[in-house]
Amino acid sequence: MILTTALSSRRLPALSIGLAAILSAFGPGCAEMPEDLTAVDPDELLSDNGLKTINGMKVHNGLASGSGLNLDSSLKSPTGLNSGSGLMSSADGRTTVTYLVRCALPAGRSITKTDQNGKPYTFKGQIGVAPGWETGACTGTCERWVSACMLALVNTTGDHYPLWMVAENPAIGWGLDPAFPFQEGSFFGDIFTSPPSAYYCGGPDFRINPIPGRIGTAQVMPPYTNAAGTGGKCLPACTPADYPHQTEGVKACYGWNEVITVFHQ
Repeated sequence: MILTTALSSRRLPALSIGLAAILSAFGPGCAEMPEDLTAVDPDELLSDNGLKTINGMKVHNGLASGSGLNLDSSLKSPTGLNSGSGLMSSADGRTTVTYLVRCALPAGRSITKTDQNGKPYTFKGQIGVAPGWETGACTGTCERWVSACMLALVNTTGDHYPLWMVAENPAIGWGLDPAFPFQEGSFFGDIFTSPPSAYYCGGPDFRINPIPGRIGTAQVMPPYTNAAGTGGKCLPACTPADYPHQTEGVKACYGWNEVITVFHQ
């Protein structure tokens, strides 16, 4: 059934915007959502990438360490994401927040925070893998879904390309689009813990027409590693999706049950 764009699934245009550091599909957090939205099946989601680095996530420290984030509190609360410090005190950090909120909250939901100078920024939801974080804590499954989503949107060149995402998460679901024939790979981990866990594995089309800055290319300082080893693919180690979607991606990998599989054009 085809539904209207009032639902969380939506098409975003591919962007090719370059900034000095990490990039946002919507600009610095307060930009408006694109107007040219196309209705798609609610079980399928088309998104675009461009997160160059995940600001605040270091080799030994997870995103929740020193970033102004507190996973035990809601994103909207003063303690859940601090205004004026941590991620909110730099352009790179605010771009990370843009992607974090975009992944966690569904369309139509948003949070507003201020930078160190008191300037307000509104961050809008889109994908909605962890809607409960808006008003409650985000631990366990919640943080792992947000992690998988953010990792799936990394492009180390900072460029934007359309991607097709499928997953066991009800906000994304299963189902393919023939316009996106290449199964790039799957993403999973927990970027909030210290040290962070950030992984991917290659899909059947891992190195077929790879997107610059994405897995399958010579990435510069990517935030994740291949859980299957250099050049390794998800199967047979990972668990395919349930019938009839078993060829569309995997639902569990190397002990992780929050996995997002990505296709590209």
